[in-house]
Amino acid sequence: MMLYSASSLALLCLLAAGLNDLVFKFYVTKQRSRGMLVCGIGLVWAVLQLTYIFSQQITLDFNQATLIYGIAAAVIVTLSNILLLECLGHLPISMASTVYRLNTIPLVLLAFVFLGEQINLYQSLGIVAGLCAVLLFYQRYQSSANQQSNYRQFVIIIIIASCLRALYGILTKAGINHNADTDAMILMSAIGWLLGGLLYAGLREKRIVVTSDKLKFALISGFLVFSIVWLLTKALLLGDASIVVPLANMSFIAAFIFSVGFRLEVLTRKKMLAVSCAAISVVLLALNA
Repeated sequence: MMLYSASSLALLCLLAAGLNDLVFKFYVTKQRSRGMLVCGIGLVWAVLQLTYIFSQQITLDFNQATLIYGIAAAVIVTLSNILLLECLGHLPISMASTVYRLNTIPLVLLAFVFLGEQINLYQSLGIVAGLCAVLLFYQRYQSSANQQSNYRQFVIIIIIASCLRALYGILTKAGINHNADTDAMILMSAIGWLLGGLLYAGLREKRIVVTSDKLKFALISGFLVFSIVWLLTKALLLGDASIVVPLANMSFIAAFIFSVGFRLEVLTRKKMLAVSCAAISVVLLALNA
């Protein structure tokens, strides 16, 4: 029964993450400030996180490990999501969401390099399957050289965003191993989104404007981001991480289905094969033999 409950929460996390990618895609279809959206999400997320902390009477511990790893993780996860937003403005949601969620590949490689963890046969096959998915998604435009160059640029950026997301996982794990406070780190990530988004809007985009349209997207996405984190945390408390994490990481499948359903992109055999390879990659990378 406990495993079933954990799986249910992981599935809800999958749907919430897929919906959030869809909200991101709808937001970037028009010329709106990416930074202001991230800032708004951070504000909503922080309010919801504080509400949860106070309602559960949780005492936060901002010890040295929490501050060091919490700040580093907050900066990395904020930057990775800003890059994801930028890429969704130029790439199909199926590609951007899938490559971003294949962060398990750089996570395994980083753990091998910095944490001394071994890569087994299944994980090796998972890496190959993930690379096949990326190659299948990579399609050159049959137009001008400038458009091809622009496409390649954002393909590289979404890969960088995926690597940053993996680094966030490494930092979070390292923080927990050094007795960092999990709830405090989550709150710091929300504040990181708030401040990072504001800085990006002011310094990079040169526009800090609040509109009802941006507030609507920020409220929806902020609730979804809080839900994703809360559902994943609760699922991990109830069930085995080897089941919960791969299931939650399949959110790119939901994002792909949603994007086709809302006619944001066309369903093709090549895309279906790429998503299938990515799903197989996630499962294989989670196996420990």
